Amino acid sequence: MWAIKVIFALFLVVTGIFGCATGNGLYHRTAESNVQLPQTQPAPENFSGSPTPQAIEQKASEPLPQQQTSLDPTRETKPASPYDAAEAKPERVEVREKANPSVKPAAPRSGRAFQADNRLLELLEKDLNKAVEQPAEQRRLQFSKDVVENRQVRHFINYYSNTGKNRFRELLSRSGRYMPMIAKVLSQEGLPEELGYLALLESEFLVNTTSRNGAVGLWQFIATTGRRYGLQIDEWIDERRDPVKSTRAAAAYLKELHNFFGRWYLATAAYNAGPGTIDKALQQSGAKDFWSIKAKAQLSEETRNFVPKFVAIALIAMDPKKYGFDNISYEASLDYEEIQLKEPMNLAVLAAMAGSNVATIRELNPALLRPSTPPAATSFRVNLPVGKAEAFLAKMNDKGIEKEVASARLVTHEVKKGETLFSIARHYGLEVRALMEWNSLKSPRLRIGQKLSILLQTIRGALR
Repeated sequence: MWAIKVIFALFLVVTGIFGCATGNGLYHRTAESNVQLPQTQPAPENFSGSPTPQAIEQKASEPLPQQQTSLDPTRETKPASPYDAAEAKPERVEVREKANPSVKPAAPRSGRAFQADNRLLELLEKDLNKAVEQPAEQRRLQFSKDVVENRQVRHFINYYSNTGKNRFRELLSRSGRYMPMIAKVLSQEGLPEELGYLALLESEFLVNTTSRNGAVGLWQFIATTGRRYGLQIDEWIDERRDPVKSTRAAAAYLKELHNFFGRWYLATAAYNAGPGTIDKALQQSGAKDFWSIKAKAQLSEETRNFVPKFVAIALIAMDPKKYGFDNISYEASLDYEEIQLKEPMNLAVLAAMAGSNVATIRELNPALLRPSTPPAATSFRVNLPVGKAEAFLAKMNDKGIEKEVASARLVTHEVKKGETLFSIARHYGLEVRALMEWNSLKSPRLRIGQKLSILLQTIRGALR
């Protein structure tokens, strides 16, 4: 009996020990279970492959700080932005059908290729700065050997000189009309003339081209930016189409973009995509270089390829024969004589007085949106073909001719019962087509009470 009691007691002891040990093992929370694992923040893509200190310290749950990202460590502050957020220009590739041939992007870049591309930007910056520092007569852009041999640049050179050769030959031919003027203006503004080939990328040297987002002219200004740099834009005139005035505005814009970003390659990219796009991309991505922005900012292919495209185009245009472009038939350079009108004038009358034609007058004055100079302008400059200013002045001083033409003024005609477009045009000595164009009429049908704008003509003017 005693032995049974001892065995039973030992059983209780053993069972109790194992039971307590198991309970403690299941429910005791260790110190490690209170530790939250850190959420790693992906480092911004850069050439070194290592995250920046800001990326390591930044919590994943917090937004990236809205700080200005400067690519120049010596610059502590930025000047005021040359744009307002509401006026930032959308990226061209998303809103505009480019007239120039589509170019396939180069193959994905490896780490070594990224370093070569970064080297391209550094050397290009030096080349541009060196050109800017030269006297006006020596202010030419000389590309470094490594810039010329960069794989991205070679990719676009190969495309333009092979697959897109015929199209590029046309653009080189068209450049003859505007590049001499552009080179002169840029040199006067302290910039190398080769920056003029940015206009080829933007508009293919077409002064009357308009993008789907409203960018107009040789340098593709939107209205707000154009007005900021002194271009007149209203229902009568759009100076974004004026090649000389728009080039001066573009020079001022490029210099201000350079002052803001501190790098010429960023200034040129911002000209294409809009300064808001580039500045936002730099801030959001935290990138230290232009090529690394894509990962987070999602810049378009057009914007990211803008710099090597520009270099490739400039290299070919500066020495076409080297790249297989022989016997380029360049268009005649833009040339004209300027007169100043003291009163408004219909372009048909102007052409007749100058011994020219309306098409030529329109071509030399692309900023004019209507078949007349502005009715409120008492001093307006007009371009005439070379050698035609004297003929115009001779007829202007002919009192007999002057008496035959009514004094210039804008009148309003209210359509009455029984009147037709033909009878109204005949009454004022106008052509039906001119009257329709003046009033933006798409149909000759009129309604009683409709008001038409009539510009009576003048011939007074003065040579400038």
